[in-house]
Amino acid sequence: MHSLTKLDIVIIIAYLVFIVSLGLFMKRRAAKNLSSYFLGGRTLPWWALAMSGSSSYFDITGTMWIVGLFVVIGIKGMWLQWMWGFILPAFYMAFMGKWIRRSGVMTGSEWMETRFGSGKAGEVARGSYTLYAVLTITAFLAFGAVGMGKFGSVYLPFSEHVCAALIIGITGIYVIVGGFHGVVLVEVFQTIVLSAGAIFIAYLGFTHVSPAALAGANVVPEWGSLIPKWNQSYFVDGGLVAPFGAFIIIWVMKGLLLSLSGPEQLYDFQRFLAAKNPKDASKLGALWGAIHTVRWPMAMALAVMGIVTLNLGPNMDPKEAEKVLPMVIQSFHSGLRGLIIAALLSGFLATFNSTVNGGASYIVKDIYHKYLNRKASQRTLIYASYVSSALLITLGVLVSFKADSIGQMFKWIMMTLGAGVLMPNVLRWYWWRVNGWGYAAGAFFGMLLSLLQVLVPFFAGLPLNVTFPAIVLLVLLVTVIVSLSTKPTDPAALRQFFTQVRPAGFWGPVAAGLKADAEPVRPVTTRRDFGNVLLAMPWIAAMYMCPIYIVLHRFGEALIAGGIVLVLSALLYFTWYRTLEDEKVVAES
Repeated sequence: MHSLTKLDIVIIIAYLVFIVSLGLFMKRRAAKNLSSYFLGGRTLPWWALAMSGSSSYFDITGTMWIVGLFVVIGIKGMWLQWMWGFILPAFYMAFMGKWIRRSGVMTGSEWMETRFGSGKAGEVARGSYTLYAVLTITAFLAFGAVGMGKFGSVYLPFSEHVCAALIIGITGIYVIVGGFHGVVLVEVFQTIVLSAGAIFIAYLGFTHVSPAALAGANVVPEWGSLIPKWNQSYFVDGGLVAPFGAFIIIWVMKGLLLSLSGPEQLYDFQRFLAAKNPKDASKLGALWGAIHTVRWPMAMALAVMGIVTLNLGPNMDPKEAEKVLPMVIQSFHSGLRGLIIAALLSGFLATFNSTVNGGASYIVKDIYHKYLNRKASQRTLIYASYVSSALLITLGVLVSFKADSIGQMFKWIMMTLGAGVLMPNVLRWYWWRVNGWGYAAGAFFGMLLSLLQVLVPFFAGLPLNVTFPAIVLLVLLVTVIVSLSTKPTDPAALRQFFTQVRPAGFWGPVAAGLKADAEPVRPVTTRRDFGNVLLAMPWIAAMYMCPIYIVLHRFGEALIAGGIVLVLSALLYFTWYRTLEDEKVVAES
């Protein structure tokens, strides 16, 4: 199956050389100081940050998983996208983006002391967040390595593990030395290449596949329905599990809670902290979601081409379905195959770049500089960033050697490991009484439960519709009990956070204290912001579904989805865009 021609190889190598050279070119700008290395000095335009963030979500490993889902269960595969929060941009654009930017910190861990104070409780919360961040980022690097191994083994005469090490090792060079300037510059270019490739693949799917061709491939009408059936069987790691409806409830619940909790431990926080001001942070959240539209018709096109041209179908083993993407591309002509592989590599590289750079920021800023070398010079910190990035890459590759399924690993990261800090992350924004001790207790307990779920055979055999709500509820209980049984966060820290970030929720005692002292209380998030979330969620969903229906030649559904997008765009222009305010940038760390 290894049939890359010389032309394909030349195209791919030329692309990789260009990308690495671009990252190396940015080395001097990135090496000025930590702010430059990790946030681009907060001088980057919002549209570039949006392009960077969106392409970071367009990873090739996740796309392989999505294509496999479409092959096995059809359009209903879109329901699974709730688990990683595909509607997150709705919350970013409405209020979460500006909340993050107002904090003015450098990392998500540093934000914890802004919220919980600089005392022992704040330090413990920051430490728990940092540990979870490094654990999550390592897991996602391993997730990416598993996908690249599967992808590369279709074209190269090496094992999946060797392919992963080769591809990640080569591309890690520019990520390590280029810093955030390099990451964003490269990802702007990658977004253009990736989007062009995705649109072209969608066009190929549209021209090569028709309803008649799908019917001839024995695809049942149920495959093309978005409406789920409660008792429909659902593949999980090679075994049939029912009911599908129970899983949908869990996925939607996870997506909504994740969106309310703000960015977790990945690169999302970094993009919004790097914006020039809160207004730009809101705008980049909207564009982030819009740019991501091209992923879905591309994934559906690859799925239906696999079904029709390669005689694949819903009876495939889900693990084997994860290889449909490279198998379809393998059937393309020489030259075209090389161009498309280069475009898809953009998706992998974008996610890889952001994950490594974001992970290194936690290690350097929140571990090395804070606890090991407080007097480190900027040059020393930059070199520490290089070492941290290299260690993360190495660790991610090593962990990937223990996994063999993209879907299995992704579900553990998002639905089990992610469940461990879900409620502490939600409460930190909306409830004044949760303190650093409560947050840390919940986070550590959640991490323990997630590890037990994967290491203990009894727990590993339980389905997600049991483990996810159990972990969420147990962690919530621990967080609330510990918070209420320990001292509240220092009032001065709470006041500073409330006046600076201006969050919504249960902050009555803090606001009352400010009024009693005759201190000004600026307006917090309003009902209009949450109303915009309700408009933006169907806006995003319809935006993603419209081109999927076009690829499938189902123009009636496409017209309805497109109409929803146009109507909601007009409403959001008045209720969201016209109401964005210019705000003074807060003091930055």
